[in-house]
Amino acid sequence: MRQEKNSSSASSAKHEDRLEDVGRFYNQAISAAVESTINRLSRHNPKDNVAIFVDYDNVYWTLMNRYRHDPDHEDADRNLFERLWEFYGKDNVRLYRAYADFEQVDANLTSLQKKRVQIRHVYANGKNEDKAKNASDIELSIDAMETCYSDPNITCYVFVTADSDMIPIMSRMLYRGKHVELFYVEDAIAKHTDIRNYAHESYDLLDFLRVDISPKNPTDYLQEAIVYISEWHAQPANKTKNLGPKWLRDGLADYLSIPSNTASQVIELLHRYNIIREELRTNEFGTHKNIVLNEDVSVDDFSINEKIPTNF
Repeated sequence: MRQEKNSSSASSAKHEDRLEDVGRFYNQAISAAVESTINRLSRHNPKDNVAIFVDYDNVYWTLMNRYRHDPDHEDADRNLFERLWEFYGKDNVRLYRAYADFEQVDANLTSLQKKRVQIRHVYANGKNEDKAKNASDIELSIDAMETCYSDPNITCYVFVTADSDMIPIMSRMLYRGKHVELFYVEDAIAKHTDIRNYAHESYDLLDFLRVDISPKNPTDYLQEAIVYISEWHAQPANKTKNLGPKWLRDGLADYLSIPSNTASQVIELLHRYNIIREELRTNEFGTHKNIVLNEDVSVDDFSINEKIPTNF
C-alpha cells in the first residue's frame, strides 16, 4: 500500500514538472514574440518621415543655362517636383519647400502650389544669379536647422542643389543622427570637395530627370540668330529699346530652345565674324549697350557660310 502511494506521488510530481516545462516554453515563446514585435515596430524606415529642401534658384539656373531644362517640366517624368513626390511617396513627405527669388526665376507659382510645394520667396535685392543663389542657400539652411529642433520626428532630410554650398547644413544633419539624401548636378559640383561624402545616398539630377545632355553646335544656330536680331529691331514696340547682351542671350535661348550657355556661344561667334556690333544708345532709361546687325548683313540674301572659315 505504501509502495502504491509512493508511486502515485512520483507520477504526480512528474506530471507537474511537465506542466511547468510546457508553461515555461509558452512563456518564453510569447515573450520572444512580443519582443520581436516591439523591435519590429521600433525599427522605423528612415524614409517614413521626409523633409525636402530645394535650392530652386541654384537648380533652375544650372539646368536652364546648361541644358535648357525647366525643373517644372511639362512632362511629369522629367519634372523635378513630380519625380520627388513619386520617389519618396506622398504619405511619407512631411515638408516640401522650394527657395528662390521668384522675381528673378521664371517659375509658374500656381503650378508649384498645385504640386503641394511650399514656396519660400527669398528677396535678393535684384542681385545677379550667383548672389541670389547664396541668399537662398542661407534661408534654406536656417529653415532646415529650425525644423531639426522643432520637429524631431523628421528622420530623413533631402537636399536638392547644384553646387557645394549645402555641405555645412548636410554635415550638421549627419551629426544630429539624421538620414541625409542629396540630389545634385554632376558637372556643377566643386572638384576640391565632394558633396556626396556628406549624404547617405545621392542621385544625379541629369539622370533622375532624364535631361537631354547632347552637345549643341553653336554654328548650327547662327542663321536663325541673325533672323531673330533683325526681327527684334523691326518690331515697332522695340524702336526705343536696347537689345543688350543679356536680353539677346535670353531671347535667343527662348527663340531657339537652346541652353543659355549655347546662346552665349552663338553671340560670341556673331561678334567674331563681324555679323553684329555693339553700340551705345540713350533712351528714357539711360545709356546702354544695343546690339545690331552690321550694315553689310542683309537677312534676305545673307548666307552664314560666306562668313565662316572653311577650316572652322
